[in-house]
Amino acid sequence: MSSKQQSSAAVAEAVASCKLKKQQRRRLAAFDFDHTIVSQNTDTVVRDLLPTEVTSARANELVENDCWTEYMAEVFRLLHEQQVPEARIRDTIRGIPEVPGFVRLIKHLAKRLHYDLIIISDSNSVFIEEWLRAHNLADCFVAVFTNPAEFDASGQLMVRPHHQQTDCKLSASNLCKGRVLEHFVIEQDLRRSIRYDHVFYVGDGNNDICPVLRQRACDFACARKGFAMEKHLLRNRSKLKLRAQLLVWKSGFDLMDQMLALPQLQTPQVSSDRDAVGGGDPDTKVDAPEVTARRASAVAGPTKSPN
Repeated sequence: MSSKQQSSAAVAEAVASCKLKKQQRRRLAAFDFDHTIVSQNTDTVVRDLLPTEVTSARANELVENDCWTEYMAEVFRLLHEQQVPEARIRDTIRGIPEVPGFVRLIKHLAKRLHYDLIIISDSNSVFIEEWLRAHNLADCFVAVFTNPAEFDASGQLMVRPHHQQTDCKLSASNLCKGRVLEHFVIEQDLRRSIRYDHVFYVGDGNNDICPVLRQRACDFACARKGFAMEKHLLRNRSKLKLRAQLLVWKSGFDLMDQMLALPQLQTPQVSSDRDAVGGGDPDTKVDAPEVTARRASAVAGPTKSPN
């Protein structure tokens, strides 16, 4: 091959590489889990499997000191001590009802509108994965960020913090949701050339304040009506300098109606993933290999997550 041919081949290869790295414009919805997707707190539901008279001085000390993840580790030890089996814990989690409309909302965003969906939760990976599988939602999320957990050989549920942080005073030491969301968005841009035109954060509690304060003016803070997140944002909106647009929702049906009515979202985005396999049909159920790979890499702990 002549030098001219080699040069042309190099240019063609560079052009092909640039095409592969072409930036994708997408939308992201990040969800809390307890009292947002599911109607109860998964930790307290499982804790209530303990007989009322069973407690420990260590558990009392930990809950008084706001060491919630360590407190739940002690609860899981007591459950094991009381011979509450793994199967009963899993059954209990599967039986928690959804917040009305959230299964439909999640499937609609992921399957029809092709949003990227993630969960950022102070629950744990066992509870979240169990519930998502039971409701056929596991493949709707590209990543789950929560406290890693697993049952050991003896059947005791073991949990550890997602990370340790002391910088954010709005968040628990084991999980700053704002940091997780921020790092995920940055990593998607740098590693996968995915830029989110709009980010929706959906939550209910005080620990959902930090992520929405890091959102842009083009993003949406979606707070459950009557819960701590909404009350805190409304009471301190000017002081907090919330830039994102506030959506207050009562159910998944309500939130979906509000999202679909937003004028900013009336123009459908073109996803290179979707076009590659579905010809632009918004109802296609086939995933491109890159989408499948991202879904397969959804993780619970800090070892593989972007924070």
